[in-house]
Amino acid sequence: MKAVGFDLGDTLIYYENVPLSWRNLYRSALIQIMQAMQVRFTEAHILQAEQVLSLYNTRIYPRDFEVTDLEVFDKVLAAWGISGRKADEAASIFFSFFQQRSKAYTDAATVLKELKQRGLPVGILTDVPYGMSMKYVQQDVEPVREYIDVILSSVEIGYRKPRTEGFIRLAKELGIAKQNMLYVGNEEKDIIGANQSGMVSVLMNRDQLLKNWGQQITIRSLTEILNYI
Repeated sequence: MKAVGFDLGDTLIYYENVPLSWRNLYRSALIQIMQAMQVRFTEAHILQAEQVLSLYNTRIYPRDFEVTDLEVFDKVLAAWGISGRKADEAASIFFSFFQQRSKAYTDAATVLKELKQRGLPVGILTDVPYGMSMKYVQQDVEPVREYIDVILSSVEIGYRKPRTEGFIRLAKELGIAKQNMLYVGNEEKDIIGANQSGMVSVLMNRDQLLKNWGQQITIRSLTEILNYI
C-alpha cells in the first residue's frame, strides 16, 4: 500500500457524549443560537427549527447529494421570520455547540505520525453533518492536521458516501492509484464506497461488535493499520 485514506468522525476524532444522530441535542443548540442572536423564542419556534434540521439529518433521511450549511440555516432562520445574511452566524453557533466536545482518539496522532515518517501520503474523506463548511472540519482536524496531506468533505465533492466520487478524487489528489490505497472508516458506507472505488477497505471496529459489510480488513485500533503497510 502506498497511501491511506481515513474517514474522520468516530475514526480519527469523536464528539464526547454526542450520539451519531444529533436530534436529541437540537433544542440545546438552537437555544444558544436564539440567545446569541437575541431572538425572542417560543416552543413553536424551537419545533419549527427542529423540523428543518431533521429534514437534513442523514440518520433519519439518508441522501447521496450534499447541501451547504448556509442552505440549512437559511431555512432555520426563515422559520423564525429572520431574513438577511445571518445563516453563517447561526451555523457557527450551532457547530460550536458540538465541536466543543471534539477529541482526537489517543491512537490517532501516533499512527498518522508513523505513516508520515514512512513516507505515505495521508488523506481524509469525510461526510459532514448539515452541510458543515470546511472551516469547521479544519477545526476538528486541528489536533492531527500536520500529518494530513489532503482533506475532502462531502460539501466539496457534492455527494456523500458510498458514492465513489469522493474516493476517486481523494486518490487523485494524493497521486496514488486507488488499488494501492487503504481506506479506513467505521460505517458500512465507508466500506461500500471503498470497495466500489477499488480501494482496500478497512473497517475501524472500536466497539468490537460483529460487523460484516464486505470489508477486506477489520481492525480494532488504528495501530493495526501499520501491519498492512
